[in-house]
Amino acid sequence: MPEPSPVQTSLDLVTIPPAGYAAYWLSVKRLVDKRRGPDAIAEELQYATEPYTRLLLQAASSSMDDDTVRRMAENKSQTLTRDFRRKLTLIRQTACSIATAENPGKTLITLSGAFGMPILDESKTMEQAQGLIETMRAGDLDINVFPDISHLTRPEELILKLLFFIIWARRQGKTGLQTFLPGITFPFLADALKLCIDGLDEPFIRRRLDAQNHELIVEASHKMKLGLEMALSLKNKRSYDDMLGMARSFLLDM
Repeated sequence: MPEPSPVQTSLDLVTIPPAGYAAYWLSVKRLVDKRRGPDAIAEELQYATEPYTRLLLQAASSSMDDDTVRRMAENKSQTLTRDFRRKLTLIRQTACSIATAENPGKTLITLSGAFGMPILDESKTMEQAQGLIETMRAGDLDINVFPDISHLTRPEELILKLLFFIIWARRQGKTGLQTFLPGITFPFLADALKLCIDGLDEPFIRRRLDAQNHELIVEASHKMKLGLEMALSLKNKRSYDDMLGMARSFLLDM
């Protein structure tokens, strides 16, 4: 059985470039044309972990009509972008809290409240964050792994680690966050911490990260529309050239 490609294993609709997502779907088309059967998509589904892409792959091999596929894709798109936006906002709130040296307990209440119904025990989460601080001071945390969180991180873990950053900056100073940058791969989080490290004021940080949040969500939605049209083309057995033409209509540089 072939190994999954880098695109399959790292596909993330927030960070992947539109051209990269288009290339993914064109590679699936080549695979389908080569295998000439539904097994090609079934094999691809073994590796596809990104929820929206999985839904489109399943739809492409189904007997559903196009309108039904579009409704399902729209539902999934709204669900995912709402979750993306909320988690990006949590990162922005964390940066603003660090910039103003807000009481960590107060910030924790704000962060946990973003999910409506309680998703964690705030007292327990504060204790866990304090414990992580001590573990970090003892040199028992891998700084190349521990801080690497993103919009894909589970809410409980995301809030816990954001609270850790807040407490760390409060005790070690904002510049102390520099320690964690090498282990962070999510650009939005890295940018948020760098703004704090640079000592920029809270209103500027808020404006900058809100603008970035908005553009990331707009771009993710655009890529989802691209994926939908590519999946429908695949489902309706359009030619490779037709799919390439569809992809180009979504891209600036093709």
